Order: sequence, then C-alpha cells, then structure tokens
Amino acid sequence: MLSAEQLGLGRGGQMIVCGIDLRVEAGWALQIHGANGSGKTTLLRVLAGLLPPAVGQVCWHGANVRVHPERFRHDLAFVGHTNGVSDDLTVLENLRFASLLGADARAAQVCGHGGEATRPPEQEVMARAGLLPLRHTHVGLLSQGQRRRVALTRLILERKPLWLLDEPADALDDGALDWFDECLGIHMNEGGIVVTTTHRLLNTPSVLTRHLHLERSCAWLD
Repeated sequence: MLSAEQLGLGRGGQMIVCGIDLRVEAGWALQIHGANGSGKTTLLRVLAGLLPPAVGQVCWHGANVRVHPERFRHDLAFVGHTNGVSDDLTVLENLRFASLLGADARAAQVCGHGGEATRPPEQEVMARAGLLPLRHTHVGLLSQGQRRRVALTRLILERKPLWLLDEPADALDDGALDWFDECLGIHMNEGGIVVTTTHRLLNTPSVLTRHLHLERSCAWLD
C-alpha cells in the first residue's frame, strides 16, 4: 500500500499545493489530473522519493519512504518524461538490463501473451509492443513514441509491484496505447499498484481507479 498524509508540495520556496491525503491499495490505480504547473510531476517525484515534501510524509507499507527507503526502492519502478533509457544502446540491450533486474517467464503474460512462451521474456514483450523489428536499432535513432514504448517495455520487464508513471501515454499511437492499457490491467489484476499523471484518461478498471485533481493550490479525490 502507498499512502501520503497531509502532504504539501513546494516549488521555488513557495507552497504550490497542500493537504494531500491518499491511500492506494494493491490492485488499484490512482490517476493524477491537473493543468500544467499544478504540481502533478512534483507530486509524482515526491511520491517516488526523488524530492522531499514541504510537509507531510509518504509511506510504503506503513514505513516512511525517506526514513526507510530500502524496500520501497526495491519495489518501485518509475518512468518520467525522460524515459530513462540509453540512446547509445540498442532496444534489446536496454531491455536486457531490465531482464537482469528481475524479469522471468511470467513477463510474457504481463505483455498480454497468454500462450506458451517460446522466446526469452524480453523478446515476447518486444513483440507485443511492436518493437521486435527494431531490437538491434540504437534507441537514439528512434522516434519519441518508439522511445516511450522502450521505456514502458522495460518497466514491464522489471516486474516491480509499484509503478509511478509521468504521462506514460505521451507520444503513443492508438495501437501502442491499446497494448499499454492491457498491460496496466494485467499488472493491477496481479496486485500491482499504478500511480500516474495524465492529461488523458487511461483505461484502468473504473471500479479500481481513483482520480486526484490538482487545481489552484487545492487537491481532491473522486
């Protein structure tokens, strides 16, 4: 479970939003909405432990993530605007790092393939993401949408229970978005948590999804 208590976010020495209380249980998603500058990315980085909150605390399974970061870091997968992949490596080389960090044969199921896996997990996931023909291409030569697919494919292969995602659907075409929606659903069905900022609604199961709105220093859940 990921939770925040009376969380306040600061920027440039000023409070931009305060009083955020949230709780995301296993198998649930939280979608964070708001205009540019409302604090969405700042909130996500605070939840990830990358920035300190101005006030309040973030907890993972009841432990403050800044005081006891070990389990949190082990369980966390974060995808920001910069994708976090190396332009100097090929698609396959980038994904093999993810395989070394914990992928296993179950990864084929997470990419939406329910049959028997006859290829290594990274190739199964690449095939579903439409990246298999590009596996030997250096990431620096790819389009922004293709780079995003590489970042999301690596996320899936890492097999972490907590996904914190900053605008994950940016630059995805309709086919890639359908694939990623399917991956989100499978991740949640297996007990995974998704927390994401987004300008567009992601297709997570409505009965297992809450929405946090940030606007003019206010925050509310529905």
